[in-house]
Formats: sequence, structure tokens, C-alpha cells
Amino acid sequence: MKNIRKITTALLLTSVLACTDGFEEMNKDPNRAERATSAQLLTNAQYNFSTNITDEWNNGRFGMYYAQYWSSTYYSGESRYQIRENTNQIMWNTFYTDVLNELHESQKVEQESQWPGFKNRIAISEIVKAYTYHFLTDIYGGPIPYAEALNADNVTPVYNTGEEVYVGLLTSLDEQVKILDTAQPSYATGDVLYGGDVHAWKRFANSLRLRIALRMIDVKPAEATEAIKKALDPANGGIISTQEQSALFRWLPSPPNNNPMNQSFKVRVDFSMSKPFIDYLKLYNDPRLPVFAQPRLNTNDYVGEVYGLRSSNASSNGDPTRVSLPSNYAVGATAPTIWLDLAEVKFMLAEIQARELKVGLTGTAAQYYQEGVTASMRFAGIREENITAYLKKVPYNAAKWKDSIGSQKWIAMYTQGIQGWLERLRLDFKDPITGKAIFALPADGSLDPDVTDVSKRMSYPVVEASLNGAHYRTALEKLGGRNSKGAKNWWDKY
Repeated sequence: MKNIRKITTALLLTSVLACTDGFEEMNKDPNRAERATSAQLLTNAQYNFSTNITDEWNNGRFGMYYAQYWSSTYYSGESRYQIRENTNQIMWNTFYTDVLNELHESQKVEQESQWPGFKNRIAISEIVKAYTYHFLTDIYGGPIPYAEALNADNVTPVYNTGEEVYVGLLTSLDEQVKILDTAQPSYATGDVLYGGDVHAWKRFANSLRLRIALRMIDVKPAEATEAIKKALDPANGGIISTQEQSALFRWLPSPPNNNPMNQSFKVRVDFSMSKPFIDYLKLYNDPRLPVFAQPRLNTNDYVGEVYGLRSSNASSNGDPTRVSLPSNYAVGATAPTIWLDLAEVKFMLAEIQARELKVGLTGTAAQYYQEGVTASMRFAGIREENITAYLKKVPYNAAKWKDSIGSQKWIAMYTQGIQGWLERLRLDFKDPITGKAIFALPADGSLDPDVTDVSKRMSYPVVEASLNGAHYRTALEKLGGRNSKGAKNWWDKY
């Protein structure tokens, strides 16, 4: 792996910090070299993370394809699992260099200054670190540079296994929740997600613990259950329980701080709604359909593009008279990047009860399932009577709880392509009512001989073989010996 380079802030911070409050700190003498503040570094990290999981490459051509929310209109290689290596390298580098290293630098600033509230500020950065490593380990199938990743003196960090990373993440989140002190100061500026609200960061950390625990529960049930108990313990600060408590990165109307996908659509229409997603929304007359998608031009009809067509085989080329295009819900200038929201939390609670885990919850799986659907629909602006009518069409099915929860969680995660894909892999859900498959094989076949249905992981950037060869090869041994997108993640048991 490339050595984690030292952060340079001048140009990037100028553009990033324009999108948040409290940036008077940047009004300094431009001829004096000054070290960035921890607030500026945190802003930068949150911005870079949100861009990395929202842009046209990592969300559009990766997550939104693999979750089958979208189909390609022009260049179909990625929808058929042929990646562009340079964009994969950029995604990897951005997570490590432009997010994790900036958080590490922000913590160093706080540790050196030790101004009142520095422990809170370090803990918040550590929670964002955990969130970032969570994405990295799941995207790349488990083994990643973790324990040694941010040591600038070590240019060949060891790859920790996915199990080791998960242990580290849960341990860290447990520690940060205990460190966070609502009686002490926090970030006055720089925290785009929660404005330095310590209560909010406790709830986010506990909700993230639920996600991590459920992702590994089929392989490590005892450890997962213990993590869930801690997350749900009221003494630890609670979980996200209202929409206002959801973690959203909010974009602004104008470049360079508008939603990255919005900017991409100004240049070219590379993405249409996919046929599997549109067909499933239409199957039960889902009222979110006209919120998520645009009807074909001059019609009231919604048509999804066949998934995985080769470019020369009747693809739409983005013609709005032929296929439905994404609406502003996903590609609007101010469409937020969802880090973790109320709907996901409710579906996680439903799964906990469906699994009959003894963790102190009082509600039923059916109740939390309905609350998850309701939270998603309210966020989409759906009227209450339409929510009630829809829930009658798709009641909770306890005998097929993975299908019920999985299908509705997938719909609710629309725009969160990477997480929608990972939940598709973990729950392997079908339609709970008909029992039929929801997802389609690429119509013109996969371009990866190791992948027949959907990629199970993203392959490591190829330069890792030369830059960190010994540890890279050890990581591959954990994945079956090859850098294959067909190798299952360690928690993907079924």
C-alpha cells in the first residue's frame, strides 16, 4: 500500500469549508503557513468520505449497480462486473489518505493542545474512523490494513483479517461511547453531521454497533449478541430513534458543494432506473416510486432499464422517452448522503426480534418492521394514508423474516448503493409474498469469469501487489488465494 501521505489543506479546505458553518477560522493571513485545526480536518474528512460513497464511480457505477437500483445507459462494463482499476485505486486511496489520515491528524492536534473538551473531539474522530474502516473491510472482503495503517513510518502495513477488524471496531466504539462526556465541550465548528452534539455521536456509535453486530451475527453469534446488548443499554446513551437524529451529510445547492451525483448528471446521463427495482416497486404499487424516479417523458409510466446490457445491445443512451431516470431524491443538488438513518435502525431492531435475541427489546419484529417502512416513507414525503395502505399489501411475514425485512430495507436504502449491496449479500432475500427472485442476472452476461450473479467483494487495487506484496499475498490466502470479486466476505455465510 502506498505510504499514507501527509495532509495538505490549502486548496481542498477552501472549497470544502465553504459548505459548513463556522469557517471564520479560515480568514487568516494567506502568506503565513498555518497548521489546520482539528475542526477543519474533521470537516475535510467528513466531506471526503461523503464524496467517496456518493460520487458517480463508487456509488453510481459500483454500489447502485450492485444493489440493482440503477442500470447503465452508455458504458455497461461496471454493471457486468468489469471495473476500472484507476477508480478502484482512487476509492482505496481516498478512504485511507483523505479520510483516515485527516482524522488521525485531527486527533494529533487535539492531543497536543489538550484544550477543554479534547477527549470528546478525539472520540468523535475515532467514531468516524470506525465508520470508515467498516466500509473498507466490507467492500474489500475482510482483510485490510488496519492496526498499522496510519503509521507514517510503516509503508508496508499488515492486513488484519475481517474478524480482527470487526473486533477492533466494536472495541473502539465501546470505548468512545464511554469517553464521550456531555458535560464537556465538543466541536463548536467543523462537525457537519452533528454540530459537535455529544449525545448525537453516542447514538450514532451505538447504532453503528448494531449494524456491525448484525453483519457478523451468522458467524459470531455470541459476540454479536453481546455487542447488541451494549448498544441497546440505555446507560450507553441510546440509539437513533427519530428522523432528526439520523446521520445525514447535507449538500448545498451550488458547486463545489452540491451532491456529487447532481454534478455528474449535468454533464451526461449515464444512469437510469433499473428494471428489477422499478418492477418491484410497481408490483405492490409502492408510493415511493414517483419520489424515487421520473416517469418516461410525457407519460405517467415508469420503465426500468434492463440490467447488464452490453452497450451495443439496445441500451437507452439515457433517452427519457424510453426509460425512467433518477429523480432529485437521489440526484438533486441538495439530496443528502445518508450515513445511518432511522429506517435502517428500525429494520435492525426488527431483525433482532426476528432472531429472538434476548437483548431487552420490548417491541415485536412486526412492529419494528412497520416502523422501518414508515420511517422510509415519511422521509420520502409519503402521506400517512398511503403508508397505511401499502403496509396492508406487504405485511410482515415471520416465517420469511429475511425476505420481509431484507426487501423493505433494500428499498429504504435507495441512494445508499454500497450498503444496499452488502445487505443484499448478507440476507439473500427474495420477495416474501411470491417467493420469486427480485434481482436479475446481467442480461448480456458477466464480464468477470468468477462472478455469475453479483460481485461478493471489490478486488484490491492491483498496485498493492507491488507496494505491499508480502502482506497482500497473506491477505489473499484468507480469500482463497486470488484477488477475486467472487470471494465471499468472511461474514457472508449463506
